[in-house]
Amino acid sequence: MLTTLDACRDAGPSLAERAAAAKAAEAAADAKAREATRAKLEAQRIAALWRYQEATVGGGAQVTAAIFATDDVDVDGQGPKRVQLVFRDHVKWGRSGYLVLQAGDFACRPSCSVQVTADDGAPRTLAAWRPDTDEAIALFIRDTKALWRMTGDAARLRITFPVKAGGTREASFEVQSLDETKMPGWS
Repeated sequence: MLTTLDACRDAGPSLAERAAAAKAAEAAADAKAREATRAKLEAQRIAALWRYQEATVGGGAQVTAAIFATDDVDVDGQGPKRVQLVFRDHVKWGRSGYLVLQAGDFACRPSCSVQVTADDGAPRTLAAWRPDTDEAIALFIRDTKALWRMTGDAARLRITFPVKAGGTREASFEVQSLDETKMPGWS
């Protein structure tokens, strides 16, 4: 015959054990919710890195996809400034991929090369050129198709380029959220 004490022992977890299990389950659910929120915010941050525009420029329709480097780069000894990667499709000028500096200048007249690295892959040398103009500080990549493919397949793209101040500099871009549908016909 069971005593009252024996019956209580077989009744399952104690009130304290049940409270601890509930607290642990609540903490796990909270941690999962925080992680989901962090992942959603990170996806939104990465998607917002790219800017897409449609405009009429130079007498023709133009579509662009542009992203700033993750970190500013000192290209002229005057302190770090923004570096931008732009893909442009213009009805008259065609398709282009190029870098834009906010200050300083590229050492690339009439031509030079850049090193482009996608994720942890081997660097690839691509020919580049600097237009003979002071209107914008731009460096065009001759093989725009290769640059586009590398960008579309990568999470991070690093571009090493020559600067007028001497040597080379590297700009790194978080490119994984490129929305290729915003640039019709490129893929």
